Amino acid sequence: MEQESSIDQRETEETSKVRINDDSIMNEFQYFRLLLSNEILELLVEESNNYMKQLCIEKHGPDYRKGLLTGKCYSTYGHLYVTKGITKEDILAFIGMRIYMGIHKYPNLKKYWNKNDLYNNIIQKIMPKNYFYMLSTALHFPENENKKGSCKGEKEEESESEDNTKVDPRHKIKLYLEKLSENFQKYYILGKNITIDESITHFNGRNTMKFYIPMKPHKWGFKIHLLCDSDTHYLYNMLFDPGKIGKDFIKLDDNESIAESVVLRLISCLNDNKQRNIFFDGWYSSISLMKKLTQMGYLNTTILRNNSKDLPAKILKEGYDKAYLDKILVQKYEGKKTILFATNYEIDKEELRNIYNIKNRGVDTFDQYLEISSIQRRTKKWYKKILLFGIDASIINAKIICELNTGRSYTTIEFKEKIVEHIFKMYNFYSSKYYRTNLSEKNFMLALRHEINMRAGVHLHNIKNVPTNKKKCKKCQRDTTYICVECNIHIHPDCFLDYHNKCVYKRKE
Repeated sequence: MEQESSIDQRETEETSKVRINDDSIMNEFQYFRLLLSNEILELLVEESNNYMKQLCIEKHGPDYRKGLLTGKCYSTYGHLYVTKGITKEDILAFIGMRIYMGIHKYPNLKKYWNKNDLYNNIIQKIMPKNYFYMLSTALHFPENENKKGSCKGEKEEESESEDNTKVDPRHKIKLYLEKLSENFQKYYILGKNITIDESITHFNGRNTMKFYIPMKPHKWGFKIHLLCDSDTHYLYNMLFDPGKIGKDFIKLDDNESIAESVVLRLISCLNDNKQRNIFFDGWYSSISLMKKLTQMGYLNTTILRNNSKDLPAKILKEGYDKAYLDKILVQKYEGKKTILFATNYEIDKEELRNIYNIKNRGVDTFDQYLEISSIQRRTKKWYKKILLFGIDASIINAKIICELNTGRSYTTIEFKEKIVEHIFKMYNFYSSKYYRTNLSEKNFMLALRHEINMRAGVHLHNIKNVPTNKKKCKKCQRDTTYICVECNIHIHPDCFLDYHNKCVYKRKE
């Protein structure tokens, strides 16, 4: 016991360390961007632009640029995509708006652009509704090499490709999660106590990788195995579980169970040769796994199920409180039900129970942080659930790093508000090139078309609304109060582009 308490003191001292020596990091947003790095954003930008291009080709044909620039589908803001494409600034603004929507929740997304005073908010000044929807549709991850060229191939869970070789069903989000995990490990030094447990990302759609766990608050969803620091609850490593269809990509050895392979994969990133105490629950635990961890030099504390393989037979009999198997101690605890604690070092029964109950909460506490103003929303695209999970996890980890590095304390909502405020300030300057948020929606669309025509070297026309002067439109012959200033004619905003393209621009060529 004295040895264990001294270990705990050293553990506490070594936990609160971060690998950040850059004095240029001054605000909360920069800590967030350390984890959600440029490499991840560039991956999202590239794949989203490719996916949007495929959608445009399917809908408007190979010559989709001409159709979009003439305003035939302006409601989706596709012509703005043709002009500048999806940029890192757009992706960051989308993320900031999602975080804001998690803090200030309305019944549905359309309410954020409602003109009623009840729903008045800053979102309306940041980005138009239709352009936000376009970004939400366009966000994408890499396609499998055997399925490229089809943007409607949503059967990601298929396990065989055209040449009958097995395909990892996680291929779409695998690179994204790997890059996130690398960043999480890059800027944090893990403490002595670590916890391994599963987290469920809620999903109601159809997918063969979905799990049903009745004891969880969200019973249906994707299972992600997490490795967290037991003291600070920092997420250090994660592994997406594809279920039965992808078990061959999880197992390290045919003789191992999936649970053993998950634990060994998660701790494979620990290359500093420190003696750590690993905590996990009965789903992962087994005698064979504890033997492997003992050989690798790890301390291990867990609980065993009554039907665990290789369990000492006498421990289930009355009158026996403990049993040894090699260097593994199995302790019986009699409470409301019989619980079998197992460890590979000598410790008192009550102390073992207390340590396990305290240190095994790392992942559970991290899950609680994720639920605070979560940015998750309903979607039919399963990979977008994982995208938003990664963003939420990056925010929580950035908050922990910021607190350890600066000594300041934040609530989760306060930290998210700081990130949103910084994103909106940056994007407001960037978006001033493309958006005229003080105009009506029709004039806003007209301003975008003007800019496209101006970039193409076409004569720019101005339009204004004169309520006291009402005459017939030059093109459709309906009454209007809008006037083209340069041509001095009455014209509807909807008729403006067609009229000038057909009657003015062509005549001047």
